[in-house]
Amino acid sequence: MKATLNSAVISLTKQLNTRTLRCLLICSALIASLATSSQVAAKTVYISDILYVPLRSGAGNQYRIINSSMKSGTALTHLEDSEDGEWAFVRTGNSIEGWIRSQYLVDEEPARDRLAKVQTELAKLKKQNASLAEEAKQLSQENASLKSSASAAMQEQSSAQSELERIKTLSEDAINLEKRYQDLLEKHQLLKTERDSLEAENEQLINSQELNFMFYGAGLLILGMLLAVILPMIKRKKGYSDWAH
Repeated sequence: MKATLNSAVISLTKQLNTRTLRCLLICSALIASLATSSQVAAKTVYISDILYVPLRSGAGNQYRIINSSMKSGTALTHLEDSEDGEWAFVRTGNSIEGWIRSQYLVDEEPARDRLAKVQTELAKLKKQNASLAEEAKQLSQENASLKSSASAAMQEQSSAQSELERIKTLSEDAINLEKRYQDLLEKHQLLKTERDSLEAENEQLINSQELNFMFYGAGLLILGMLLAVILPMIKRKKGYSDWAH
């Protein structure tokens, strides 16, 4: 009897422990689920196409209004949801925190506000386009001016090149003229030397001819004197011979 009682107690204890463990696990899961639902990851949300939405200090219409001018398109940081999911705890760009009805929040910026931003951006782009067009026009004019300047510079370069070639040709001609002048000067010196040599030879010849003339004259004079002496002697000898016969 005692053994049967002990066995029943042990069995009951095991069943209680099993049920307790299951209850603990279920409670833990519920607590984790509640914590997860109460602490939603922060994300950016926007007020929908409602003109103005109040921001309250609690999750209910009975709470004080913190800001009554939350207009459509205002960006808010979504922090968590209420237990019933009808209210959301948010933070504004000015770091003001409060509760707002979830039905007024959307994940994307309202189309009207996006359209206004797109129109503003489009106007800005048009203005930038006009500015770029004007700048492109100025650049085109500057490009045309630069092309004209480049053409003029090329013409000046061509003219300078032609002038350089002409100067180079003149320089080469001047060098050639200088060389020809030096050659002619050398030839002139040679001709002058030859002329001086010929004049010296001519003078020597003239002196030699004068000396020869002098010798010839002296010879003729001596011959005449001899003839003047010999002829009378021959005549006297001949006359004597005739007289002797």
